Amino acid sequence: MHAVYSAEQLSFGQEFDMQSVHCLFFGIWPDVGATHRLTQLVARLRNEKIVPGRPVNANRLHITLHHLGDFINQIPPSLVPTASLAATTVKMQPFNVAFDRVGGTRGKFLLRASDRSAALMEFRQTLSLALVKAGLRSRADVVFNPHVTLSYGFSDVSEKPVLPISWTVSQFVLVESLIGKHQHVERGSWPMCS
Repeated sequence: MHAVYSAEQLSFGQEFDMQSVHCLFFGIWPDVGATHRLTQLVARLRNEKIVPGRPVNANRLHITLHHLGDFINQIPPSLVPTASLAATTVKMQPFNVAFDRVGGTRGKFLLRASDRSAALMEFRQTLSLALVKAGLRSRADVVFNPHVTLSYGFSDVSEKPVLPISWTVSQFVLVESLIGKHQHVERGSWPMCS
């Protein structure tokens, strides 16, 4: 017998339920071809019962470069302009990234790279320095483990190799994620210099 709960019983309180959470981050999105290959990989792994969780929507597949914070109801008014100003100072040629391992821990199924892309690490460091110079030192994450989250909500899955999925990074994006609504709102994008 399953218990049935009313919305009032499941609520954490009207004030909490009405608040929205906004996450702000810099990220890199795969190109159309890589996005297609990523969704095919997830479909294959789900079919093989390797990925039992909820897959990430194709338009939300990305690499997070810097998580700038989670905020109740709204992002601080000065944060987007300051982060955008920092982004305009970042200059780098387009570069390639490749990911070739899958596995999961703590509720996320991830696609990772066997060897960290030197160009990706250099780009991320350049963006970090720009954030520090713009006065956002406290928002510049020190730790960076490049990955693409493919699925949420499952138990641990041992890491295994897959055929590499690669693309050329030609821009980076500042995104506001509406937590729980599965929505990303672009707040700015910057091309790589060619």
